[in-house]
Parts: sequence; C-alpha cells; structure tokens
Amino acid sequence: MSEQTFLCNQCGNQTPLVRKFDNLPDNVEHHYAECQSCGYRSTIFYTNPEIKALMYEQKKTPFLTKKKERLTNEIKKLVDELREKVESEEGKNAEIK
Repeated sequence: MSEQTFLCNQCGNQTPLVRKFDNLPDNVEHHYAECQSCGYRSTIFYTNPEIKALMYEQKKTPFLTKKKERLTNEIKKLVDELREKVESEEGKNAEIK
C-alpha cells in the first residue's frame, strides 16, 4: 500500500497525509493535515456533534436512496456553514491581537 501525500498550500512541498484533529470551543473539532516541511495546517473539515450524528446516520443508510442523498446534502451544507463560522471568528480574533 502506498503512502498518501498532499501538496502543502503554504510551501508547495509534497508531504505525507497524516490526519490530526484539535478540539475547539463549542464542541467543534478541527480536522487537518500538517505539513512536515513547514508545519502549516491544511484544514480537511470541521465537525460538531450534530454533524457527527448525521454522518453516522448517513453511513448506515443504503447507497442510491433519496435519504442518503438528502443526508449528504445536509451534511455538506452544515460543514460549509461551520467552516465559515469558525474561520470568520479566527479572522476576527487575529485582528484583535
């Protein structure tokens, strides 16, 4: 099995893909890959208990069903909204410092 790599958005080097996560306030988890060359953290996604519950339900749902499609769309929407919220708050906190 070959080792998965990703292209770092910061330094442009290929680096092994090692998924990590941090716990943030409000029960949010930040899932990311960290570049071994420069230490930059490339965000994979953010999740919270609501999204995790929907992902679990989606995993149990048969493929090619309306329910699976609905869950996929709902999860994508919530993940996008959470990412926007977390990253906009990080931007505001960086401006304050």
